[in-house]
Amino acid sequence: MINSLSLSAKSSSFGAKCRPAFRIVVLSVAGLLLMSPSAQSAQADLYRWTTPNGTIHYSDNMPSSQVERGYDLINPATGEVLKHFDGAKTPAEIAAEVAAEKARLAAIKADEDQARKDHVLLALYPSIDDFNRARKQRLFELDTLLSQTREALKRTQARTLSSTPSDTLAAQRDVIQLRKNLADLADQRDADETQFARDEHRLQQLLTKKPPQRTP
Repeated sequence: MINSLSLSAKSSSFGAKCRPAFRIVVLSVAGLLLMSPSAQSAQADLYRWTTPNGTIHYSDNMPSSQVERGYDLINPATGEVLKHFDGAKTPAEIAAEVAAEKARLAAIKADEDQARKDHVLLALYPSIDDFNRARKQRLFELDTLLSQTREALKRTQARTLSSTPSDTLAAQRDVIQLRKNLADLADQRDADETQFARDEHRLQQLLTKKPPQRTP
């Protein structure tokens, strides 16, 4: 019984001695928690902004009107920019960005279209000789059609001199159609000739860039 009381007394004495140290440890931990990064960050907010006249300001209180103009969140200990906040864009800036994005997408589409055309061009004409043969053949076909249409027009114009009114009227209608066909064929030949000139220029560029094929 005496031993138990003695141990109890010793334990009480030991606990009494440890209580101040325990309080110190608890207070230290609490202090560390208060000095946690989130707490430090909350207490260390520093703002930097530039006024419309170019003056730079630093403060832990920023005017609400400055939010629309943009500002920086600064680390007060190092001066480092923790985060930059852009100001609200003006209608002109928004319109410029939209126009720039449209232009960027249009340029991408143009490049893709050109790549497809280049692929077709190289597939159709592996060499300039192949291209020249195709151009000669196409223009010959159009010239033949033009010649045939001119001859048909001459014959039809002669029919307009018929003594039969119905034949004359039919011939006049045919003359109108043949003249239209002749004009369409002439326009088509001009367009094809222009396109051939463009294709020839582009094909020469592509063949120059194309690496030579290795012989086995």
